[in-house]
Amino acid sequence: MSAPSVKTPDPTSSVVQKSGTRVYAKPQHPDGSRPRRLLKNAGPPILIFVLFITLWWLLSATIYGDANYLLPRPLAVLQSMVDDRDLILGGLWITTKESAIGFGLAIVIGIICAVVMSLSKALERSFYPYAVLLQTVPIVAVAPVIVLWFGYNQNSVIVIAFIIALFPILNNTLLGLNSTDRNQLDLFRMHRANKLTEFLKLRFPSALPATFAGLRISAGLSVIGAIVGEFIIGSGGEQGGLGVKVIFSQMRMQTNLLFAEVLAATLLGFAFFIIVSWVGNLLIRSWHESAMKDGG
Repeated sequence: MSAPSVKTPDPTSSVVQKSGTRVYAKPQHPDGSRPRRLLKNAGPPILIFVLFITLWWLLSATIYGDANYLLPRPLAVLQSMVDDRDLILGGLWITTKESAIGFGLAIVIGIICAVVMSLSKALERSFYPYAVLLQTVPIVAVAPVIVLWFGYNQNSVIVIAFIIALFPILNNTLLGLNSTDRNQLDLFRMHRANKLTEFLKLRFPSALPATFAGLRISAGLSVIGAIVGEFIIGSGGEQGGLGVKVIFSQMRMQTNLLFAEVLAATLLGFAFFIIVSWVGNLLIRSWHESAMKDGG
């Protein structure tokens, strides 16, 4: 007769004695209640934000004193965002469209180019140096050529945003495709999987973490590219995007409005980053360590 099995209790669970039988309650989360976990995650960035605003206010109130045109106070910038919200939102909408289109083109072309180069080392050796060269060319130097080719309008701004955002996506995707685990590749080949199956079910999914790392970088760069393009080209006159409005605010010494427009552009880049990060975590959170929640 076999000995009865003894269930080993979970050290994180509580024991309840009931009618001579031990019942193990559900393990408790080590972080405690949900508000406590929320405070643990959100507390540090909120604290840094409060310290930043405090330091900003102290500098504007003490060092610069009455020269508020050099460094406006936080409340003045906030008031300008409220008073001039129609102006800021109009520029924000234009810059958002330019950034989104440039970013979308960079995603499509960057991933396609990375896939093509990953198929052959000869292709990679032939084309990758030119991708690096495109990244290192000063965008200010080629802006006049871009204007000649695409016109003195938003198309040129989109092209500049695309050029600036392209390389991180291409480079990280290519790195991910070339870093597929060799043991898994051998396993697929042992089962006689064709190249398409190997790519769709192994190489491309394995490259997704690296791809989204490049997308997170390019998300902010696309906004920077659009702003830089607006600085250089100034499309649309005063009715253009945030970059154009910043130039006009600087010319008129409207520092409160200038800071409000810069803040709007910063929040736009941050929003792009958050959206890309959320989509990436949604796709890889079930299997990749970088997106799994840490229980500690």
